[in-house]
Amino acid sequence: MRRVFKHITIVLLVITGCSAILSGQAKGTFEVMHISRISSSSGDMAPVIMNDGILFCSNRKTNPFLTKKNLEGIRLYELYFAPFNDEGTPDSPVRYAPNLGRDANIGPASVSTDGSTLYFTRNYSEGRKLDKRQPNRLGIFTARKSGSQWTDITPFEYNNPEYNLSYPFLSSDGRYLFFCSDMPGGQGRYDIYMCENIDGRWSQPENLGPEVNSSAAEIHPFLHSSGRLYFASDRPGGMGGLDIWYSNLAYGSWTKPVALGEPVNSEADDFAFYAAQGGLQGFFSSNRRNFNDDIYSFASTIIRWSSCDTLQANSYCFEFIEENALRQDTLKTGYRWEWNFGDGARAAGITAEHCYSGPGIYDVSLDMVNLVTGGIEKRQASYELEITDIVQPVITCPDTVSAGETLILNAGATYLPGWKIDRYYWNFGDETVATGLEVSKVFELPGRYNIQLIVSSEPDAGGVVREVCVCRDIEVSANTN
Repeated sequence: MRRVFKHITIVLLVITGCSAILSGQAKGTFEVMHISRISSSSGDMAPVIMNDGILFCSNRKTNPFLTKKNLEGIRLYELYFAPFNDEGTPDSPVRYAPNLGRDANIGPASVSTDGSTLYFTRNYSEGRKLDKRQPNRLGIFTARKSGSQWTDITPFEYNNPEYNLSYPFLSSDGRYLFFCSDMPGGQGRYDIYMCENIDGRWSQPENLGPEVNSSAAEIHPFLHSSGRLYFASDRPGGMGGLDIWYSNLAYGSWTKPVALGEPVNSEADDFAFYAAQGGLQGFFSSNRRNFNDDIYSFASTIIRWSSCDTLQANSYCFEFIEENALRQDTLKTGYRWEWNFGDGARAAGITAEHCYSGPGIYDVSLDMVNLVTGGIEKRQASYELEITDIVQPVITCPDTVSAGETLILNAGATYLPGWKIDRYYWNFGDETVATGLEVSKVFELPGRYNIQLIVSSEPDAGGVVREVCVCRDIEVSANTN
């Protein structure tokens, strides 16, 4: 094609290409690690990400001479804080806010974004005043930060000693409080409820309904900045025991929950999922290791690139102009100029436009044809035109889709000559990722999403892996059905 430019002026005609999208979670898209620095031989669970570390619950033994137990002899949970080290991972933990209650289970907890208010679970009764036959149910309490101390411990206004309220989670804007309860009128053994802060008062608890809750138990709610509600449930359809599920709020209703895949979920109990707001990394709890509750970190193996090339549409349309023929046109009569584009198509005129069906090598010629005899009087020019695709990964799919509609995305048109492609990674701009040549995605909420396709090569002889990224916007329209 570059050789042709010396003789024939070829002008690319702009044509529109197709767009791309997708979502989902695929096996191998997350890396999970056991946090050994905070692990104990007891139960460690319910991690909460704070600015400088993580807050979590543990019933570990910290005093060799004194162990806090309830009337049944079961060790009590307390809150612990593990600061981040220089590598950004949790380090050796210390007890946190030990004044929140005596001889009672403390936690799980949630902290307001400004760090001034703590919402935590605690037994109603402190100490050993209850008879063994009396249930010491759980309630939600708040505490205010005063210097380095937590003070003004106050019970949540909807606590009731006839049933449990626990697992509080305060949204990042402080507007919504999610919690779990076995109060009468629910969907199952334990349901997720929500209150809204209206003029400084919490509204009546609202059950999230059968879209989220089931006849099983739903616990440990967490609302991510993407609008996705994560929770744990032992409902059918998971991998075993408790599994981590998620749902989105769309058009005023929660979508059908979807279970996360491996390696986050497993055949063991997996629960208390907590992700960094705006990211695809965080922590969760699992008893997959020796059937003991421990805290694990997770991080997406598909990193969203800060700068990604915009997908370009391949064009096979050209305008052909032979400058020498332009100068000779007025000198001849009884003749016409005729282009032969090398693919069986022809066109009359000194200039012509033609679209090829795809890449290839084409012998292009411009002939002077006798109008009387129809024969070729003279061949003005003959050149070889090589057309190649743009060197890039390619996302193939529609430009628009309706919310809730299944979308298929394919990377099969990727053109990277000389590459031995190892993997295709997808980052969908809605906190979800996937791998594979072809994937399917359902966007549950309307909006514009920027999709990234990252292609990775096999290592070369020197062990070097090449990666390249393209992105494309997709418009998700509201479902009017």
